Amino acid sequence: MSKLKLLLVRIIFTIMLSCSLVPYMPLSMHQACEPVITVHAATRYNRETIKKVQKKLNRRGYDCDTPDGIRGNDTAEAIRQYQKDNDLKVTGTVNSSLLKSLNIKGVKEPAYSSQPDSGSSSGSADTNELTVYITDTGSKYHRGSCRYLSRSKHAISLSDALAAGYDACSVCNP
Repeated sequence: MSKLKLLLVRIIFTIMLSCSLVPYMPLSMHQACEPVITVHAATRYNRETIKKVQKKLNRRGYDCDTPDGIRGNDTAEAIRQYQKDNDLKVTGTVNSSLLKSLNIKGVKEPAYSSQPDSGSSSGSADTNELTVYITDTGSKYHRGSCRYLSRSKHAISLSDALAAGYDACSVCNP
């Protein structure tokens, strides 16, 4: 009887282990063909914006280590301390109130969407706004197929690009 219990425990353990190795396996082929849409609840800013925050915090005496555009532990701790000292909501993240207090114009990372990168309209039902693309380091906005987008490419609406001070690319003329 104990050998039967041991065998049953091993079978159940094997089944549980095999299910945990493939946790997102679709139940049918129909589910495997459906597009995946990822939505981020938190606003993310691009590396250049984070680098500007790091530089300003370093200048004001909050040690972010080397300004590299990556929000690591030192940057998060410096942001927390700055937010605490300046009566801001303490989150340890780059947000609009932090950028405003540091007088930095931030560029948000685009939200992921299921729309193709065509460089034309965003495809939204309630807005018919043009989607353009910016780079991590440039000051121009581009069409989705522009050669200057080979290293980085971030979707942004045309009105947001103009509001952030970006100019049109003279090569692709978006």
